[in-house]
Amino acid sequence: MSDYMEKRQNSDADNPGGSGEGNDSGQSSGPESARQVFGRRVDRYAELDVFSEEQYYRSLLDLADPRPGDHVLDLATGTGLLALMMARMAARVTGADITPEMLEKARGRLAAAGLDNVEFLEAAVPELPFPDGSFDLVTCRLAFHHFTDPAEALAEISRVLKPGGRFVMEDVFGLDDAAIREKRERLEKLFDPSHVRAYSPTELRGLLQAAGFGISGELEPYTRGLPVDFMLKLERIEDPEDRTQIIQLLNENLDADLGGFQPTEVEGELVLRWQTIIIAAVKT
Repeated sequence: MSDYMEKRQNSDADNPGGSGEGNDSGQSSGPESARQVFGRRVDRYAELDVFSEEQYYRSLLDLADPRPGDHVLDLATGTGLLALMMARMAARVTGADITPEMLEKARGRLAAAGLDNVEFLEAAVPELPFPDGSFDLVTCRLAFHHFTDPAEALAEISRVLKPGGRFVMEDVFGLDDAAIREKRERLEKLFDPSHVRAYSPTELRGLLQAAGFGISGELEPYTRGLPVDFMLKLERIEDPEDRTQIIQLLNENLDADLGGFQPTEVEGELVLRWQTIIIAAVKT
């Protein structure tokens, strides 16, 4: 069953139950930086609360396999949900993000959880404030498409990992087909001005290998879906021209595969489904 259908059964669009973890912030980028975009959206993400159930993190957690002795870094931690989940399994977890408003929410969650092995701080690649070889595991969820220089980001991730350390990322992805990619990128940037590029699985594997990582695991793409009206509220798309462009582009490509994006109708409602890919790698 799709996430969309589960949400429609379990709650209505005014009380969806979850968090804005589906769009964590990463590096500064584009005409409007991720810090600006997610700082503006943090209250709406907390209010509408879309993806806070553990089911949305289980596949990444299974592949990351945090261990009792691990020191873990969660990059682009957003409101800290993944970091807090890993803290139950690992020795110590650091959550890093560039958006102060997100970190404020994360620290609030930490206080409520009563954990003493987690810290949240403002930091971003490519200048992480950690010594070489500080971490056994680095995770990065749904932020890689914000990175302006993914090779530089991976070099910095490699630097802070111990030899043999693990890196696990989840992100949206595009296709290698240029025509399909153009439509996908146009739609992404209408939803999120800080979006840089949805890298294809082939590009992601190549970037990892070029940075000195060996691919250790990969999960089949996972599909999510939300009503478009709800997404427009979530992402604070308030400009009438932008809203019109988004809906027109989706209707023009109804049921087409836009490289991980698929607009469709469910019970007469316009829904956007998208896929993410999870890749695990080891520093060689």
